[in-house]
Amino acid sequence: MLDDSRRCTAMSRTTGERCKQAAVPGCNVCYYHGGRGGAPKGNLNHLIHGAYTRRTLSEEEQRIQSAFLDQIRTDFVLNSSSDEVAAQMAAMAFIQFLRAEKASNEGAAAAQARIVRNCLRDLKATKSTRERGIEPLGTTPAEWAAALVEKIRMAQGKRSGKGKERRTADADGTQD
Repeated sequence: MLDDSRRCTAMSRTTGERCKQAAVPGCNVCYYHGGRGGAPKGNLNHLIHGAYTRRTLSEEEQRIQSAFLDQIRTDFVLNSSSDEVAAQMAAMAFIQFLRAEKASNEGAAAAQARIVRNCLRDLKATKSTRERGIEPLGTTPAEWAAALVEKIRMAQGKRSGKGKERRTADADGTQD
């Protein structure tokens, strides 16, 4: 039998008895009652995605994301939650694209650029289908997506003083 200082401190709900398992070193409870390690202290992996995204974006990235979403909202009326989710997903992919480009990771930047264009193309195609084939901007979804990405990149480049030397990608993914 274990001495009381090394036993789990969890109490049974039904009988009120104390757990008989040994406590995990450094914890007051056993593995079964939550003494397992989990993520290391200070790990912020759970903050990178979902509802906590704003906590991990810098102020500059938040401005870029807001400008990106504002441009989408001026081009389209986002009338369903799925439209808003698609726009948010495209905006986050665009932020990841800018991060990869800043880190000079060309492979990741190209992959994120494709994701952004695909998200935007799908958003426009969905909106066009929902509106019975009417093209709201008079362009194909791929052309609109490429133009929007380029417009936001150029606006971001003007703020940082780097507009002309950036490489651009066409709608089909080829580099200029």
